[in-house]
Amino acid sequence: MTNDNCLFSNLEEKDLQILIAMGNDEKYSASGVGTVIFQSEHGVDLTLTDVNYVPGLKRNMVLIAMLEDKGYDVVFSKGKVFLRHIITRQVKQIGS
Repeated sequence: MTNDNCLFSNLEEKDLQILIAMGNDEKYSASGVGTVIFQSEHGVDLTLTDVNYVPGLKRNMVLIAMLEDKGYDVVFSKGKVFLRHIITRQVKQIGS
């Protein structure tokens, strides 16, 4: 999820009738869906599909369950974050 529509390589704006509730009881409506391509600090591109556009959201959020549904294991080790594709076993460091 992101509130920055400039991050999308493609975005279909529409009312998704999805309400996102945050831990502080704030609620946001998703008003689009699309593809975002992030480049990690290590130069690795990560393409995320079905990303919700949520105006008003204060921070970008990536759900671990979504990455797992897309075929990745998420590994946190020694202050770093890695994605490992379940089939190809390719590993990408996406954060530190």
